[in-house]
This record gives sequence, structure tokens and C-alpha cells, in this order.
Amino acid sequence: MREGAVLDERYRLIQPIGAGGSGQVWKAHDPKVDRHVAVKVLTDDASGDHERQVARFAREAAVAGGLSHPGIVTVHDFGSAVHEGHRHAYLVMRLLPGKALSTVLEAGHLSLPAAIHTASRVADALKSAHQAGLTHRDVTPSNIIISPAGEPTVVDFGTTKGSDARHDITTTGVLTGTPAYMAPEAFSGTFGPRSDVYSLGCVLYEMHTGRRPFTGTSWHLINQHLHEEAPPLRTLRPDVPVDLETFTGRLLAKAPADRPTSGQVRSALRTIHDRAFGASAPHRGEDVSGHVTITPAEATRGAIIPARVTKGKPCPACATRTDEKATQSCTTCKGEGRLIQWQHTHQVRLPSGIEDGQKARPRERGAPGTHGGAPGDLYVTVHVTN
Repeated sequence: MREGAVLDERYRLIQPIGAGGSGQVWKAHDPKVDRHVAVKVLTDDASGDHERQVARFAREAAVAGGLSHPGIVTVHDFGSAVHEGHRHAYLVMRLLPGKALSTVLEAGHLSLPAAIHTASRVADALKSAHQAGLTHRDVTPSNIIISPAGEPTVVDFGTTKGSDARHDITTTGVLTGTPAYMAPEAFSGTFGPRSDVYSLGCVLYEMHTGRRPFTGTSWHLINQHLHEEAPPLRTLRPDVPVDLETFTGRLLAKAPADRPTSGQVRSALRTIHDRAFGASAPHRGEDVSGHVTITPAEATRGAIIPARVTKGKPCPACATRTDEKATQSCTTCKGEGRLIQWQHTHQVRLPSGIEDGQKARPRERGAPGTHGGAPGDLYVTVHVTN
């Protein structure tokens, strides 16, 4: 296929924008409704298996066309056309803005909130497919398109398996899916909704770390998926919350029964996100500074002394006024220019041999944290006087 080719005297191919499964994806124009669309054209690989590949395209059209979910690509049309003496099957879909998650990940891992959000939305899309009795079987970063607003859409349902055996077009002895993301049971040809959950776990792992849980040749991958555990997330990215590391491990469980359902994945990830990054998430308090005065004897032998920590804010009555006398006469702050928000007195241990002007840093003696977060630290400047 070349730019400018017209399929069925209707869809004019403008430019290639990617590939999915056995098809090349083009940006195209549909003059009938005057809109741009994505057209996936079956690749003619001269393998002699053209009829099975056409059946695969027909399957994708039937499956994706029967699902209605904002996270699943919309299919508009399906057909076949003769171009330069060759017949090509094609699939017409909504043109999605953005780029494949695989392209996004080339720059490295995502932020934790973005990774959790993406996986949660993909899980919701898979839940819709699973409730319809369908398993995607190839959940990979290449089959997730991220919009400019950061919203994911699942594409390429050509390998989907339904509960109706007539719809299974897998060839015996041929792996269906991408080995780096396949569940252990999938290598023996057994697929189910929780196989998709395992694949989503691999994608989530990669979004966290920028690398796949397992690497190597196909046979190395198969052995690792079957028998080995992926490196714990926090060994590769220490800022991952513990409960997120634990839950990602559940998605990668070897036995399907040990994995959650796609609906449970969606709910659990939303809970983890809200707990770690939501409005009520724990936040560490601010670091604050202060001064203490000690005697030479206390500096020599060390001492435990009280240190008052005060947090203030500009006085609302006079902070915006430039007249110094206005501040001095302010009855709200009594000439201080600031109001005390909170004040604490801590017992601070100073080490022996501390010198004048030296700073001590008592841990977690600063501003209190919020929603269970740890307090900040206290920086104390020591003054030694006779």
C-alpha cells in the first residue's frame, strides 16, 4: 500500500501511523462522512494463510464493533478491496489522537499516579470485554493508545477469544500474543480473563520501572514466565508504595486463581491511588529552623534542652500595607507582622563537643505532617555563650 491509495473507492490513505498485529495502520479520509479515520490494512505476507488472516480481521471487526466502552476503540467498517491486483482486507476505526504506550515508554517510566491511572482505565475496559465473554489475549503497550490528555484506549482485538469455539481462529502450534507479556498458562494455549490481568500486570510493571518484568529470547521468556519471579518493584524504584508493589505482584501470580479479576484490579488501583496521591494522602510536614543558646559546659558535655518551634503566616490585617507604621500599630498581630499558626516545644539532644554556630538536625521535630504523614525535620543553629 502507498500514500494516496483508495480502498473501495472510499477510503483514501494519507500516511502510515503504526502497525497492529498483522496489519499496517493508516490515517485515512472518508469522504462519505468527511472525517479522518484509522484504517488497518491486512499485510500481504505471501504466507499462504491469507484466509485465516482475513478471518482474524473479521473477528476483530465483530468483537470490537460489539463493545461499547470509552476505553475500547470504536470500529466503523470492515471490508476487502483489490489494489494493484491483490485483495486486501481492511478495518476502519476511530482515529485516536496520541501515541502508543510503547512509544511513551521509550522515554522511561511514567509517574506513579499516571501509571496507576492508565492501568486502572485499561482494567475497566477489559472488565467490559470480560463481561461480554471475551478475552483480549494480547494486552501490551503497543495495543494501548494514550491520548494527549493521558487517557488510554485498548486496540487490536484481532486475537480476542470468545466463549464460542467457532470464533477461535488460533492456529495450533502458533503462539497467540506477545511472549514478553503472556501469562504462564497462555504458552500452553489456555486463555481466560485472568490471562489478560497477568498481561496488564506486566504492562503496569513496565510503566513503574521503564523495563519489562522479564527479558530475553522467546524461550528465555517462556521459562521466566513459568518458573521465575520478577524482581520486586521497590528494588528498581524505591518510591513505589509498598501496597502497590504487593498488588502488582498479585497480578503476576503464576496461577490464574491467585490473580484478581479485572474489576477488582480497577477498584484496588483506585484505592491505592487515593491513599497514596489523593487529597487525603499522607504528606510529610515542612522542615523548620530555629536557634538555641547553651553554655560552654553544655557544649562540652552535651545537653538535652527545650527548643520551641513556631510556624507563622503573614498577618492578613497589615501584610498588604506598605506603611511600616501601620504594621507597628496593628492590633491583630501586635506589630509582629505575622500570626502564629502553631507552636511546639521539643526536647532536643545536642551532642558533646558541639561548637558555636554549628547546626543540629533533629529528625521529625519540624512541622507536623497531614493525614498521617511524618513531621518534617528541625534545623537548629547553636549559639554558645558564657
